[in-house]
Amino acid sequence: MEKNMYQSVSMIKALILMLVISFSFSSCKKKKDENGPVYNMSYKEAILESRKELGAHLISSFTPGMSVCVTIDGEVIWSEGLGYANKELKAPVTRETKFRIGTSSQLFTAFLMAKMEEEGKIDLDESFYTYIPNFPQKDFDFSPRMLAAQAAGFPQAPANEELKLDKKLVTLKDYVSLYENDPQVYEPNTYFLKSNYSWALLGILAEDITETRFPELIKEMVLDTLGLTNTQVDNYLAIIPNRSTNYHRDYIARLVNAPQVNLRSMAPALGFLSTADDLNKASLQLLKPDYFNEQSIKLFSEPYELSTGQLLNSSFGWLVTYDNDGRKVIGQSGNTVGGASAIAIYPEEKLVITMCANLDDNYNELPALQIARHFIDILDPKKEPKDE
Repeated sequence: MEKNMYQSVSMIKALILMLVISFSFSSCKKKKDENGPVYNMSYKEAILESRKELGAHLISSFTPGMSVCVTIDGEVIWSEGLGYANKELKAPVTRETKFRIGTSSQLFTAFLMAKMEEEGKIDLDESFYTYIPNFPQKDFDFSPRMLAAQAAGFPQAPANEELKLDKKLVTLKDYVSLYENDPQVYEPNTYFLKSNYSWALLGILAEDITETRFPELIKEMVLDTLGLTNTQVDNYLAIIPNRSTNYHRDYIARLVNAPQVNLRSMAPALGFLSTADDLNKASLQLLKPDYFNEQSIKLFSEPYELSTGQLLNSSFGWLVTYDNDGRKVIGQSGNTVGGASAIAIYPEEKLVITMCANLDDNYNELPALQIARHFIDILDPKKEPKDE
């Protein structure tokens, strides 16, 4: 009898174990499905053609992995990860894989400054010295608006050199202090010159006004409010879930692991990690008033005008241009050590394309505009494309 009881208890334990294992597998499967690709089959042909574009890009550029997200009128039409987040482990890219997005990080700093103006914390046309009077005096005065338009007189610093860990630039203040005594190289508002330093100054400005460190401030005022749960300032020391491995090309174009760099000290300019889904959700804020008012949306979507009357092909933190068919495109193209990103917003068509990759590449831009064409052909089939 004791033997039968023992067998019964053993059978019950085995059954419980089987149920636990079964539940575990079903839970894992559910999580995988939630993070799996999204396809709207109404756009099947556009998605198939776009996947061919991405496949060709992965092969031709030797990019290990990337993610893409396409929305039309706020609805996710296609979202997917392709290739490897870690090539050595053959870990696949998912929709939650976080990539270095390079200078696309500037859109979050621009969002922060616009929201601070909406809340009356800053006047974008006021002198920078009104807010930070102890900043070394320059030959010309300049405003936060000029800094965001990259027309404040500051040059582009050799970013990759400053990112090396042996430079010991730990904080944003360290980076700003490195060049604070350098002169302006042109009179503000007369010229455009890409400048990561200008964006670093905007980050310091926000920190001084709010008395809050930039990473916490951007999280509180922008990321949490917009529900961007997979976006954050990069930190090479921290354990960050779903962060992609970063890749680089050596001097003979071989794919190698990217060197470790410190992006925290240049966070407002190029120090964010994000996903294609989060970048798309952020970009949707330019299509209609919600998080931003009409004035802020105009700030992002209208070309900046210099004092000479010249209109730039950029605005307050964004590129503003037109495609070959005259369609307005608002975008971003980001590149830094071990990562790249691209954003293309077609406001009239309410189409947004966002992409991320884990290889820095100045020669093979992410094909966001090429992908957009496949969807525009469906949204606007009657319009004949112009010859390129």
